Amino acid sequence: MARESRSGSVARTLPDQGLLAAFRALGAGDDPRTAGTALLEHVCTTLDTEEGAILLAGPDDHRPDRSFLPGQHHGSPGPGGRLGTRDTDPLRWADALAASQPVAAGPPAPELWCQMAVEGRPVGVLAVRRGRAAPFMPADHAAIEILAVGAAVAADRLRLRRLWSDKLEQADAVHSQLLRYADDLRTTWAAERRQAEELRQALAAVEHAYSATVRALATAVEAKDAYTGGHLNRVTAYGVQVCKAIGGGLPATPGLEYAFLLHDLGKIGVPDAVLNKAGPLTDEEWVLMREHPAIGMRILDGVPQMEVVREVVYCHHERWDGAGYPEGLKGEATPLAARVFAAVDAFDAMTTDRPYRRAAGVDEALARLRAASGTQFAPDAVEAIHLVDREQLQAIQATAVRRQ
Repeated sequence: MARESRSGSVARTLPDQGLLAAFRALGAGDDPRTAGTALLEHVCTTLDTEEGAILLAGPDDHRPDRSFLPGQHHGSPGPGGRLGTRDTDPLRWADALAASQPVAAGPPAPELWCQMAVEGRPVGVLAVRRGRAAPFMPADHAAIEILAVGAAVAADRLRLRRLWSDKLEQADAVHSQLLRYADDLRTTWAAERRQAEELRQALAAVEHAYSATVRALATAVEAKDAYTGGHLNRVTAYGVQVCKAIGGGLPATPGLEYAFLLHDLGKIGVPDAVLNKAGPLTDEEWVLMREHPAIGMRILDGVPQMEVVREVVYCHHERWDGAGYPEGLKGEATPLAARVFAAVDAFDAMTTDRPYRRAAGVDEALARLRAASGTQFAPDAVEAIHLVDREQLQAIQATAVRRQ
């Protein structure tokens, strides 16, 4: 390779010899470390330098004040140590990253530092040092810029190779862990399936016991009624059908059936003499009677998943016009389930025989409800009960049995 031996400048034939040899080194093998080292060897030969180094940027080293990581090195270190380890190197590193062209340094020995970039992203610095005082010429500056491109490619290949190697190791580790998990799952699947079936059976038993307890409690309340039997079952059946007619999320409300069954739960706390009095109640007796919604609420206090039940128990005597009790709620301030119950409770009362009157027919009872719509009863509840099939209403009414 032709060059001026004394001045250190590169001859015009350099791109056809030294630079090509340096770039060929990048394609010499798959190992980027080997390629980078071979590249540095050709760089030092091409530029007639005693030492060369590739200093690598970290993943976020886009500012010139960032530090560097040592990369490949070739040649003999100078008196102050190898390139990349001396006290002055961080300044040279920062200057090179900040400059658009190679940065020359010296004395005592000339140095040339050049930014390495891939797609505008700094990946490091290529640095070379001569062991004598011969300065770097403009041709040397042009050559190191070209060589820095090759060094950047080598460094980026090293970065990508490390990245993929790390990802592959992580993938292998995850794969091994997944295999262990699969083994654990296979060994425990049968046991978990048995436990799930046992849990399902236990839950079904709890739900059955819960339902039976609610119905027993409702029956205990109904036993205090001296007039009719089956009232709770009928109002529950009416209420469920009306809620279906209203639609939306109401029919699927958890505990809706229990709400209708337990609406008069508080009557447990009302004296039988008041509850079953044949004649009109006195003012004092009405005070006791009107306490049963609050008594029912206190009984349910702390029982989980009873929200709609508490609403119906406490609000089923409220009226649309606000004349009800215990709060005097008006309009939609009364919960929807309680509005529905108030309508079906009155419908059942009208269609059931009592000692002082005969039961009204379904059509007559519906007409009475509509006449009181907007005053005593909520219009949405009244309209919904009119949407229920007449035969269903009559079938439910037919279950009424006069208690002997």
